[in-house]
Amino acid sequence: MKFVAIVGTNARQSYNRKLLYFMKKHFQKAADIEVVEIGTLPPFAKDTPLDDAVYEFRKKVRLCDGVIFSTPEYDHAIPAAEKSAIEWLTYHCDVMEHKPTMVVGVSYGKQASSRAQVQMRQILMAPDCDAAIMSGNEVLIGNAMKVFDQHDLLTNQDDVDNLEHAFMEFVRFADMINGETKEEELMAKKEPFVDSAYVTFPTGRLSLKEIQQIFEALPLELDLVDANDNFVWYTHDGDRINARNVRQLSEPISECHPPKALVHAQQIIDSLRKGIADVVPSAYMDSGHRIMTWYIAVRDIDGHYLGTMEVSQKVDQIIDLYNKGTWGQPAMPAAGLEDNADASSGASDASTGAYASGADADAGASQSVAGDDNPAADGSTGASQSGDEENQE
Repeated sequence: MKFVAIVGTNARQSYNRKLLYFMKKHFQKAADIEVVEIGTLPPFAKDTPLDDAVYEFRKKVRLCDGVIFSTPEYDHAIPAAEKSAIEWLTYHCDVMEHKPTMVVGVSYGKQASSRAQVQMRQILMAPDCDAAIMSGNEVLIGNAMKVFDQHDLLTNQDDVDNLEHAFMEFVRFADMINGETKEEELMAKKEPFVDSAYVTFPTGRLSLKEIQQIFEALPLELDLVDANDNFVWYTHDGDRINARNVRQLSEPISECHPPKALVHAQQIIDSLRKGIADVVPSAYMDSGHRIMTWYIAVRDIDGHYLGTMEVSQKVDQIIDLYNKGTWGQPAMPAAGLEDNADASSGASDASTGAYASGADADAGASQSVAGDDNPAADGSTGASQSGDEENQE
C-alpha cells in the first residue's frame, strides 16, 4: 500500500512531523508512506489560480491508497494552514471522495490534540470532502516534549503499542475500501476484460487480446481525452514519457496536466474540437531526449468530434539513423544472407551503433522526469518546510 502522510502545519519545528517520519520508518514493511509538507501551498482562495504546488499536492493524494493527517492543536482547533490545504483538496475536485483516511496527532497537553482531531473528522465528513474515515482507533499522544528521544523515536511503549494497533487497523480498512473490482484485477494483470471477443473493422478482425497487445507493442505511447475533456485511456502502464496512473482515468484534463501546461493543452484540444486543425505536432526536449508528440482529432465517420489522441515518441534513434547515413538500410543483417555479408557489413556496423544509441536512450527513460522546458509533460514540485515555530497545546 502507498499512503500519503500530511504534516498538518507549516512550522519549521513540529512534533507531528516527527511522528509521521517515525511511522514511515516503523511501518516500512507494512506500507510505503510518503510524508508531504503543506508549507509551499498558497493560502486557499476561490480566485487563487491553481499553481504547481497545489497540482502536485492533489496528484499525490489522488494516486495514493490512503491519507494520514497528523494534526496539531491550536486554540482547540486545527491550524489554519491545514484547513487551507484541505480546501485545496476539496474545492471543485473529488480528490478526497471515499479516500481511506486516518487522523493522528501530538501535542503538549495531557489531552493531546483531541479537540483538533474531532474538528478534523467533522471536516473530513463534510459533503464536499466525503472521505472514508476510520472510526475509533484514535492516536492521541500528549506530553510531546518528553515522548521522543534524540533520534526522534517514540519512547513510551504504550503510545507505540496503540499506534501499531491503530495503523494495522487502518491498513485493513484501506484494503477493504480499495477492494479491487474484477475489472481492476484484470487491468493489473494487463489482460483485456473479455479475451474471447472479436472486433470487426473495415480492414479485418482482431480479438480483444490481440488489440490489447498491439497497443502494448507499439514503440510509442497513446493517451485519449474524450469529447468532454476527460482523460479516459492510455497505453504502456509503466515506463512512459508522461507518467499516467489508472486513478487518473475519468478525471478532467485539469487534474492530469500541471498548470503551466494546462492552458497550452486546452488550446490545442479546443482547436481540434472546432475543426481548426486535425493534427497539431509538437517537438521538444525532455531530460536529454528528443520527443515528438502529435495531438490528433478523433472523429466518427460523420465528422463528429469524439476526443483527442495524444501520440508521443522518443525520436533519438530515428534521428541518429539519418545522421549516421544508415537511413534506408536494414537495421540488422537478415539471417541466412551470409553471401551478402560484405555488402551488409557496413549497414550492420552502422546500425549497431545506432542501435546502441537507442539502447542508451531507452536506459535513460526509466530515469526521465518531466522538465520545466516541456510544456506537454507533467512537472513536479518539491515541498519544503517553512513557517514559524509551532504553537501546540
